[in-house]
Amino acid sequence: MKVLLVGSTGMLGQQLYKKMIEGGIEVVTVARSNSMYQIDLFADEGKLIGIIKAERPDVVINSAALINLKECEENPGKAYAINARIPGLIGLACREINSYFVQISTDHYYSNDGKKLHNERDKIILLNEYARTKYAGECFALTNNKSLVIRTNIVGFRNKKNEPTFIEWAVSSLQAHEEITGFDDFYTSSIDVETFSDILIGLIDERITGVINVAAADVVSKFDFIYEIAKKLGKEQYVLKGKTNQFQGIKRAESLGLDTTKLKGILKNQEVPITKQVVDRLIEKYEEGAFYEIR
Repeated sequence: MKVLLVGSTGMLGQQLYKKMIEGGIEVVTVARSNSMYQIDLFADEGKLIGIIKAERPDVVINSAALINLKECEENPGKAYAINARIPGLIGLACREINSYFVQISTDHYYSNDGKKLHNERDKIILLNEYARTKYAGECFALTNNKSLVIRTNIVGFRNKKNEPTFIEWAVSSLQAHEEITGFDDFYTSSIDVETFSDILIGLIDERITGVINVAAADVVSKFDFIYEIAKKLGKEQYVLKGKTNQFQGIKRAESLGLDTTKLKGILKNQEVPITKQVVDRLIEKYEEGAFYEIR
């Protein structure tokens, strides 16, 4: 199998590349730097489509996105180009060469319903440009009937010093004895990037299509999630409770629980983890040196 991976240097891209290479899969990488093909998606979308048509992969995975909420609000044209137009163009190119397309989406679609686990058919709410453009990207991707859209919230390690992930920031702050705030009214079903990658590769093998939630099997507040990490590190005294009304400016979705019933019905030999297992795996990877092992 030949896979073309767009966004290969991001947190998910790095882990997918590592897993697929270990599994004997041929991987063609595309990113702004440190990849086989180096392009700026915003400036040169045509080059990306040319690469796809020239390489003719069996599978294209798009893990690239503009995720900074402030930047999306200030530059909606750029957000649309990267988060919506690019998935649409990839979907069209994949249909032309009869390739399977995987679009990595978001969980940023639900608000004001607490710890609810949302299934793939639940009503969504688009509160900001990030959510609007990511949802448009889903719709465009699904015009290709050989497409899979993944809704998720992935956490893990990326090892980019000036661009720490949420987990890298949390662990570094706790280890430095710095107080951090976890919101007790902001809910997610976060899944670690390693488990996510294993599940995604299984879905690709089965050529699953449509929209699928890939997440932890339960939902917890950001406070509880951070507190569990801190407890594992013996630093729980540094975790403070906060409320989402501390957010200023951009409206954010805060009830991001995802129902994984559909996923569980598809998986054959894989388990969907609960949050405790996600935290355990994150700490295990940290203690093994995950800050430094992924390149």
